[in-house]
Amino acid sequence: MQSTLRFAGDRELDITQYAVSATASYVRASRWSIRASVGALIGGSLEGEGRTHDLGPGMVGAVSVSRQWQVRGFFVTGSLGVAVSRATTTEGGGARQSLVAVDLIRAGVMAGRTFGIASPYVLARGFGGPVFWSLDAMDVRGTDTHKFQLGAGVSVAASSGLSFLLDVAALGERSASLGMAYRL
Repeated sequence: MQSTLRFAGDRELDITQYAVSATASYVRASRWSIRASVGALIGGSLEGEGRTHDLGPGMVGAVSVSRQWQVRGFFVTGSLGVAVSRATTTEGGGARQSLVAVDLIRAGVMAGRTFGIASPYVLARGFGGPVFWSLDAMDVRGTDTHKFQLGAGVSVAASSGLSFLLDVAALGERSASLGMAYRL
């Protein structure tokens, strides 16, 4: 994930994060689903004002509900959820500082069509919430300057219940994710 965080005093820092996560979901016949994700931040950085703060190991978590509709051969999926991440930062091997980001709301919509085993889609997501950090021995509060994602993806499903996903958000908060799922 890549974005820009703005803190008090108009301080802006570019953030890059790398994470791995696992998700469990339950899908009802009505096409409502609930998902929970937990994962680990495995690295990244905050850069700006001529300084680089390395992101240490951390955690990510999210919970969401979604609903899928079929409209004239197309699918549309709406989602609503919350998310949190926590990591430590260090500058030049100095003291560790806590960085916590909370998305109090994450709303999204995906629309696409299924062609055999492939389901390409476009996506739009919006989110908002505070970022808490300790910088130069002071607690600062900030937010993401890009509170949206626009992108596309594709899901490929095998008859065995195994599926693969590629999801890329190229505008706003930029991200790319690869996924694999197994449906019981």
